[in-house]
Amino acid sequence: MSTQKSARFGVVGAGLWGSFHCKTLNAIPGAELAAVCDLNPERAAEMQRQFGAKKVYQDFRALIADPDVEAVTVATPDFAHADIVLAAIEAGKHVMSEKPLATTLAEAETIAEAAARSGVKVMVDFHNRVNPAVHTAKETIAQGEIGKPLHASARLSNTVFVPFELLSWASRSSALWFLGSHAVDALCFMLDADVVKVQAMVRRGHLAAQGVDTADVHISLLEFDNGAVATLENSWVLPRDLPLVFDFRAEIVGEKGSLQLDTAQNGAFRKYAGAGLKTADLLGVTPAAGGRIGGFVMEAIARFVDAVTTGSPVLADATDGLKVTRVLAAIEQAAASGNAVTLAKGGA
Repeated sequence: MSTQKSARFGVVGAGLWGSFHCKTLNAIPGAELAAVCDLNPERAAEMQRQFGAKKVYQDFRALIADPDVEAVTVATPDFAHADIVLAAIEAGKHVMSEKPLATTLAEAETIAEAAARSGVKVMVDFHNRVNPAVHTAKETIAQGEIGKPLHASARLSNTVFVPFELLSWASRSSALWFLGSHAVDALCFMLDADVVKVQAMVRRGHLAAQGVDTADVHISLLEFDNGAVATLENSWVLPRDLPLVFDFRAEIVGEKGSLQLDTAQNGAFRKYAGAGLKTADLLGVTPAAGGRIGGFVMEAIARFVDAVTTGSPVLADATDGLKVTRVLAAIEQAAASGNAVTLAKGGA
């Protein structure tokens, strides 16, 4: 990564992923953490203290209006991305949003239209595009090593720790939006194809019975414009005592061979200390000396910094975000109706 000038960034959202944004911005030459923002003043103040931001806000509109903030990153809950992203675009500020870009099709369309008119950089943090396993799979398929892709399967699911403890707002999202957004984009990215038809089933009850009013699992069937089909699992009810909080694996079968990805159970680090086997995601978030982080999570955010400071392309733009929101909305429709849903050509 090389930057040609510096830029001042504001981070909205003081949760786990907001901390990753701050850590990454502090680690990258050319990026300055100018401001942080959270609705909770204590959390906002703590994030300012921990990462050394010059200013702190409770209102994202005030952060966006600050002339010292040139670019904005959004790490709020799934349902709270759209208004912030749109406000940043309308203010002429570059903006990166965590996935999904928006949880309604109308919001995603509005953002994509505004981004196309604005001339600012708009990025969706589909960081699995720089996940080494996903990126290598894409290259392998593009080089024809497994032939034309025929079918695929993917699982991106969490243990019950996520809806019960990690996300206070889990009832306002689902595994489909929280995880399916990454998985759909990764499949489209690897296959270099768009989803044209979906079928789906949803199951509810386990989480709702324990106070989290959202779906337990979505099982989806995706048809792509290159003729391939894929099954997709997004669950929030995996057992709490699994070694890692997420399980991401995929298989792609082609005419001449197949690929298997398993980024969760990669075996790079294993710990046995009273609570059974625990592992760490050292591909996504790699600890390094001095408190800095590495891995593809940092790399994706660094791509946004590059886009702002050098004018390079973003990792995934608003149109990519719209395509994924359109697919997820179609999955919800298919699951509710029991009928297949056909998407417009190109997925958007």
